[in-house]
Amino acid sequence: MRTLPEFIGAAVTAMLAALVLTACTRTYSSTADGAPLARQITASDQCGVGSEGLTYLASKDDLSTLDRWPMQNITMKPLTELDFSREHILIVGMGQKPTGGFGLTLANSQIVDDTLRLTVFLRRPPADAVVSQALTTPCAVLAITPDHWQMLEVNGNGLAPLRLDPQFNR
Repeated sequence: MRTLPEFIGAAVTAMLAALVLTACTRTYSSTADGAPLARQITASDQCGVGSEGLTYLASKDDLSTLDRWPMQNITMKPLTELDFSREHILIVGMGQKPTGGFGLTLANSQIVDDTLRLTVFLRRPPADAVVSQALTTPCAVLAITPDHWQMLEVNGNGLAPLRLDPQFNR
């Protein structure tokens, strides 16, 4: 059994350790200019991405990647007008779905340490909903800051966590 001084010493040590760890954590919720870290610029029910995943586009030239996606139906105007020196594009694909009515919406973004964490809301059609009986490949297209992060995570209700490959070279 510990004595009172030992207990107080252990408690103070634990609080100091927590304080040091907290002080080392860098958190951002906006850019230096006050802009959001991420914003949704468009979405589509038919992105042409057959599997769940992330696509990162760092330059206007990278937009040509989308030409190779089968049945891609993303509104390109907001993507071509993006200032790539300030923002990059992240496409969050849900993979192939059996019907219409699925979608993604950006809910939150923050940078904790070196990780840009995006939270999305996954929309599913209710069981009794009348929806199109066609295979769809929904996605959300986001403009994200390229600064202050090395890793990227996307999480949401009912969505398996998605991460940008750690070897990804921006």
